[in-house]
Amino acid sequence: MLVSNPIMLFFKYVIPSMLGFLAVSSASIIDGYFVGNYVGSVSLAAISVSFPLFNLLFGFALMFAVGSSVITGKLMGEGNKEEASNVFSKAIYIIVVLSISLNLLLYLNVDRVLDLINVKDELRVETLNYLPIILKFLPFLMVGITVDYFVKVDENPNLSFLALVISSLVNIILDYIFIVKFDWGINGAAYATGTSQLVILLVLLPHFFMKKTTLRLIKPRGSFLSIFNALKNGSSEFVNESSVGITILVFNYILLKTFGPLGIASFTIVGYFITISIMTSYAVSDSLQAIISKNYGAKYFNRMKSFLKLGLISILCVEIVLTLFVIITPESLINIFINDNDIKTKEITINFISYIWPAFIFSGLNMLSSAYLTSIQKPLYSGLIAIMRSFIFPMIFIFILPFIFGNVGIFIALSCAEIVTFIFAFRFFMKNRPSVLAKFI
Repeated sequence: MLVSNPIMLFFKYVIPSMLGFLAVSSASIIDGYFVGNYVGSVSLAAISVSFPLFNLLFGFALMFAVGSSVITGKLMGEGNKEEASNVFSKAIYIIVVLSISLNLLLYLNVDRVLDLINVKDELRVETLNYLPIILKFLPFLMVGITVDYFVKVDENPNLSFLALVISSLVNIILDYIFIVKFDWGINGAAYATGTSQLVILLVLLPHFFMKKTTLRLIKPRGSFLSIFNALKNGSSEFVNESSVGITILVFNYILLKTFGPLGIASFTIVGYFITISIMTSYAVSDSLQAIISKNYGAKYFNRMKSFLKLGLISILCVEIVLTLFVIITPESLINIFINDNDIKTKEITINFISYIWPAFIFSGLNMLSSAYLTSIQKPLYSGLIAIMRSFIFPMIFIFILPFIFGNVGIFIALSCAEIVTFIFAFRFFMKNRPSVLAKFI
């Protein structure tokens, strides 16, 4: 990783990661297709209502995964393989205990959570059919995502890709069986998604028992406080995911109040397009973290610059193509998820898409900046970018813009948040770009 050709190494990590995340995105979209067409728009809304809890739990997993894997990557770059395995082992043991505890707590308080966010009537019934089932499986996802980061740091990105692809295929197949064939409704979607999350962990775990593996599960040495101290470097990911959860919660509340359950359904459909955008950019940014952290440990600043340029070009190309596709064929894309007679949901969704497309490009640039700052252990800047794009500015704009522009203000809030965040992200990056870091060596 420290001597390979930058372009070849970049694509060795990015292509499997991007294909894997696209597989996950496509599975999510197909999930929406089955639910929207065979169950109904209210069920789509129920999935959206459940998202904030997923984001919170997923954020905890990412915090452990990113914070500890970046430290592990730096230790491996310095040649300290024994301590790298020690950090890895501590992180895995902690996330296992934490994931089980958090999901059990939420599972026992589902009704109270739905009371808190004012979910009632048919939407509440559908959410109670979906959410408790997913919570039983989420510990497997949280541990699996953490393991996935260490697999990539241990230079096996193809296995990470394979795990995501197999998981996606399982989700799609089970969606068809449980929803279409067995007619289990939204329960079937929950069981299909949960089983696919378990598959990720089952595919990844054997890596750490292979002879060529550098990282191994060992009996931890020293205080576990070292892991919690390392978590500050992954705090931006937790802030980002949990803030996204809160933002979705607020958007759902406003859309429910303004448009009813169909408003949430339209936001869910738009969310599928946003997911593709975010997943592709995240795949590039996520892959760069493992590469840059090792080169940063070895002080190879010119190579870091090369990787960043490749990442920037890749994200811009993907996001521009996606944006054009969504702008040119919005109605055809929406028809994938809802029936032709669901005219009101379609109308709201088309309006949403026509205003939200700038968020695709700027979110990718913001994520690249945040990932880079995390990889060079600048958690404050990375965290600021994360919380600005996922919480501070969306909250400001969602409450202010509707007073100025009416319902259009709801639709443009996310785009405005990403654009303003980019101004700050660009400044943070310029202060910490590789050429600046090299001057302090």
